[in-house]
Amino acid sequence: MTTKIGVISDTHSAGSGRDLPMKILEALHGVDLILHCGDLECIGVLDYLEEVAPLLAVRGYEDPLEDGDRLALTTRVVQIEGVSIGMIHDIQWPGPKIPTTPDGSGLILPDDNGREVMARKFKEPVDVVLFGDTHEEIIMDWDGVMIMNPGSPTYPGKRHKRGALGTIGLLEINGEESSGHIINLEAH
Repeated sequence: MTTKIGVISDTHSAGSGRDLPMKILEALHGVDLILHCGDLECIGVLDYLEEVAPLLAVRGYEDPLEDGDRLALTTRVVQIEGVSIGMIHDIQWPGPKIPTTPDGSGLILPDDNGREVMARKFKEPVDVVLFGDTHEEIIMDWDGVMIMNPGSPTYPGKRHKRGALGTIGLLEINGEESSGHIINLEAH
């Protein structure tokens, strides 16, 4: 049976968190879990998204602290079926650093084994890496590790029209297999 995971980042919501556009919740309808990669800015975002599905998150730069397991400090690894998912807000920290291309649409990968680099970053082997920060959506493979940045649903990057809704990600896991795609909220 396939587990569907909504991946979201950089919602940058002030106040109660209920200012997120309804299209985000509609696009997440039916997922089994939501993973938020930080820069939420208020805990209310997590509460609001949790009305759709259970949620786990990592902190971005300005995010508040919260007791309990829902919001991790900088990194976390989530095990879903046979897949280990590493979560971080900024893929450049903790080291080793992996810079983004100048336009934010890709990563500048070191001449190293991707699996080993990510295992050092998360202190254990991972099959999938989810990150945010750039507001630019990315899905790529590095030595068998799927890397996904869902972009930002509310403040999308340079490839989107100004004022338009952005993107979220959908990660599907079936046993030890994982696949991901980006959902453009303007087209949804």
